[in-house]
Order: sequence, then structure tokens, then C-alpha cells
Amino acid sequence: MKKSILALGLLSMVSGSALANSTITMKWEHKVLDGRTDRPKLEFSHRMDNGFNFGFEQVWQYDRSKTELETGYAPDQYEFTVKTGYRHRWGDKNEHEVGPLLDYQIKENAKKLRLGAFYGYRITKDFRMKFRARYSEDLDRLSLSSGVYDDAVGKEMRYDLWLTYTWNDFRFVYDAIYKDKLDDNVFDNNKGTVWEHEFSAEYRLPNARAHAFYGKYKIKSELLKSSHLGSDYEWYGERDNAIEFGYKFRF
Repeated sequence: MKKSILALGLLSMVSGSALANSTITMKWEHKVLDGRTDRPKLEFSHRMDNGFNFGFEQVWQYDRSKTELETGYAPDQYEFTVKTGYRHRWGDKNEHEVGPLLDYQIKENAKKLRLGAFYGYRITKDFRMKFRARYSEDLDRLSLSSGVYDDAVGKEMRYDLWLTYTWNDFRFVYDAIYKDKLDDNVFDNNKGTVWEHEFSAEYRLPNARAHAFYGKYKIKSELLKSSHLGSDYEWYGERDNAIEFGYKFRF
């Protein structure tokens, strides 16, 4: 929490009085499988007129499964991510956009660097698409029980394709996600690649455009590791799907 407060203060000082394109988002994510995990989130982002953007996201994770707490399988954790990037627009109506991005993430047991690039295109007034390729790797990864992990673990490529449709005060988004492990590690589907899907809907108040509410449903891959066959976790073949609700305030 102290890191979040410090980051917000630094961002405010850097941006000065130019906080005209800033957004504060409060989120809550809940994993549907056994209802075992809640993830409250707080995000701040600001985009300057010259195209540069920066922000942070603070995430807390609380495990609600008694068996997991007893075995120490998934303890309460936190994530703190500093985000920055740049967007360049062009075209008759600025329908094209492209730019790089860079994130630095600190978790309970890892420090991660994420870098990538994106391209977006507004097809019509109400329909647009955006593609992003992002590479990530662990700079430092610790085991909560046995010491230091091999730093080679955690290298991954992630590809996102967003399709967005706007209708009056509503915005609907579909995100197709493809992940590829670049090391010997595997995903929960016991493979080096995985597909995921996210569907979200956002409603912006027509008479108070600074306020918006949204909901998101995340479809994960099947859990096919041998560890999911244990008696404490009868999850084999299930999907670790999640729902997320949020409130956005733009100023």
C-alpha cells in the first residue's frame, strides 16, 4: 500500500496540472472455481498530449479455500506493476495507432519485466481492433519455502487481439489471448501454449461521462497437470475462470 501511495504522489508531481487524460479504476476479480480467490485491484493511468502514458496497478490476492490455506498451496499475495508506453496516431481521422510499452512488476515471489508493442485500427466509427505482442521474463524469482528459483523460468510471449464495438453509452470488448512459454515450464494445461478468452461490457453514464462501470468474464484453459488430480484439489479438467467488476473515473 505504501508503494501505491508513493507512486501516485510521484505521478502527480510529474504530470503537474495536466491531469486531463487520467483514469482511476477500482476492480474486483473473483475466481469462479470453488470460489477460492478474490483479487481487489487499484489502477491509475495518465496519458499526456504528446502520446506518452504512465501509471501503476496494485493487486492484492486473498485465498478463500480452507484446504489451500492449510497446505500453503496458494498464500495471500500482492502485485505492484509500474506501466509506461507511447502511442503514435496517424491517418485522416487518426484511425491508426502504434507504439511500444514497458512494465515492471513486483510480486510476492518474483520481479518481472514485460515489454512489447501494439497496433490499433479504427475500422468504422463504432468498431475497432487492436493487436499487441508482449514478451515477459522473471528478473528475480524466489520460492516462499526453499529459496531462489532458476531465473530462466518465466519467459513467455503473449499475443492479444481486441475487438471493440461501441453502441450508444455501451462498449463491448472481446480479447483473444495466445500465450507461448519460451522455457521448459508449462501452463496448467500441461502444454507450452495456451488460448484464453475475455469478454467485457462497459457502461458510461450519459449525463456524467467521467463515470463508468464494467464487467468482465475470463475463460481460462483446462487444468490438466497431474497436481490437479490430488484429493485436496479435484480440479482436473476444470477451468479456472474468473469474473471481474470495476468502476472507472476519468478526469
